[in-house]
Amino acid sequence: MEWIKFFVSIILAAVIGAVVALVTQPIIAEKSLIKTEKWTIKQKACLEALDLADAMLSNYSYENVKEGEIIKEEVKTVDVRRCYNKLACSCNNEEILILFKKIFFDKVTIDIIVDLRNAVRRELDFGTAIDEDRERAYFGRLFCDPVLSNRPKND
Repeated sequence: MEWIKFFVSIILAAVIGAVVALVTQPIIAEKSLIKTEKWTIKQKACLEALDLADAMLSNYSYENVKEGEIIKEEVKTVDVRRCYNKLACSCNNEEILILFKKIFFDKVTIDIIVDLRNAVRRELDFGTAIDEDRERAYFGRLFCDPVLSNRPKND
């Protein structure tokens, strides 16, 4: 008789475990999906912020950079506003927001892009900085760019 009680309790525990698993599995899957979607929104906003920051930095003048050494990109106010809103709603840390506003409102040096890139890496949990080269932080123009009319000839 004892073994029947023991057997019933094991079966009952297994059934309860299976029911709990069936009920909680969709909840866990939904939470995981929501987390992934939030991260994707944040990733897109961060990469858009880098693109807009690059474009904005191309329009400034810098000491030791001759006119024409940086190909200027168009920046639209509405795009900057939209991107900032996405960042403000999706980032967990204010570091990216501070750097983004600094690029658009303050006098900065072009190597600030290194700080923004590394802030994005931290925000997206990609780890620590991997590129801290401030001397070659920004691709102003390349000799092979079709926009340039005075490309060096390859002899």
